[in-house]
Amino acid sequence: MFLKTGRTVLLLVAAAQLLVLLPYSGDAHAQRGDRHNPQWNQDYRDRERDDWQRRERERERERERRHDAKASVVVGVVGAAVVAGVIAAAAKRERETRERADYCMNRYGNYDRRTDSYRDRDGYTYPCR
Repeated sequence: MFLKTGRTVLLLVAAAQLLVLLPYSGDAHAQRGDRHNPQWNQDYRDRERDDWQRRERERERERERRHDAKASVVVGVVGAAVVAGVIAAAAKRERETRERADYCMNRYGNYDRRTDSYRDRDGYTYPCR
């Protein structure tokens, strides 16, 4: 209950302050006849400064965008290298397994791939070496 009334009071106070400050928000012009004194009106300098700041912000955004793009490329290259290494290792392991099975099959004739062993003439099973 207190929070709701406190919030309402805070909003009313903020609105009252805005109403008090609102009439004073315009530019001040010191007039000399029909012309105003340029020292009192700095609008042209403010515009130049604002334009310069806007260009600087745009340059900074462009720098950040390029940096992010470079980081993305690096991450992509590293990821591709890791995936290629995993694929190469799996292919090498598969090739070695196949070569071992071919060797054992050629040497012993009755090689069993599941158990990596062969049955000798005496009826016993021995591991392939």
